[in-house]
Amino acid sequence: MKSIKLSNFLTLRSRRKIKAFTLIELVVVMVILGVMAVGITGFMSLSSQVFVNVSERDEILSNARFVIERMNREVRNAVPNSARLLTTSGYQCLEFIPIKASTFYTKINVAPEDTSNSLTVIDFEDRQGNPYSCPAGCGDRVAVYPLEPSNLYIETPSSGAQTYVLTRYTPPMLPSNSEGTVTLNVSAVFAEHSPTSRAYFFGSPVSYCVFSNGDIERYADYSMSATQAIPSGGNSSLMAEEVLYSMAFPPFEIVGATLERNALVQSTLIFERDGEEISFNNEIQILNTP
Repeated sequence: MKSIKLSNFLTLRSRRKIKAFTLIELVVVMVILGVMAVGITGFMSLSSQVFVNVSERDEILSNARFVIERMNREVRNAVPNSARLLTTSGYQCLEFIPIKASTFYTKINVAPEDTSNSLTVIDFEDRQGNPYSCPAGCGDRVAVYPLEPSNLYIETPSSGAQTYVLTRYTPPMLPSNSEGTVTLNVSAVFAEHSPTSRAYFFGSPVSYCVFSNGDIERYADYSMSATQAIPSGGNSSLMAEEVLYSMAFPPFEIVGATLERNALVQSTLIFERDGEEISFNNEIQILNTP
């Protein structure tokens, strides 16, 4: 075998040493990888948090749009002057009466005329576009020229009121006749004529209550009461959560009608989550007039 010179052997070992990693290089690489890992993790964590925040904000917006749109539709078609408020330290309730149907009357008895248990109206349809129907004992009510809530929230109407309970509605018997008959549960006279001869038909009230625990509840299908309170009985539905309530800045306000416009219901709902507040200011005009 040929012998390897010592100089060549040393040169070969030097080349091999140059190709290897030193401990310092390994430490530097680990530090760089660690910094990159921390940066990437922070970026991913920030992106995830942004996604969560956007999702929560979108959920709040969806809940707010739902409850506001539902209130808009119902309050806008309320019986004139039926909206009223109950404000306490723990909650505020907006109560109103949705219209089932409305029409023009052609004959009613008004004081000081003799009492009667019927009125004649133009045949009409309900809000769904179907012929209005009130079979015997339906329990619907009719109002003529209500000027304030007390004219509508009457537990047992008596003679000289603006509101009475129906026992039935009889549509025209002949196609050529356009007038139907509304039969009341008592013989009475109405307090006043409507300037536009309007008659409104309705059932039970509806309430939206905002509580100090952040809930908005909707109540329906409960009994008529002259004194406003949290409705008992009927049906209740949770409409939204995480709403701030303060008696100093209540969520609802009723602005009375003027010569230029009808009554308004103003709502200011403030939703709060994780320290972030989103305020919704809404103004609902009650379209119907007495």
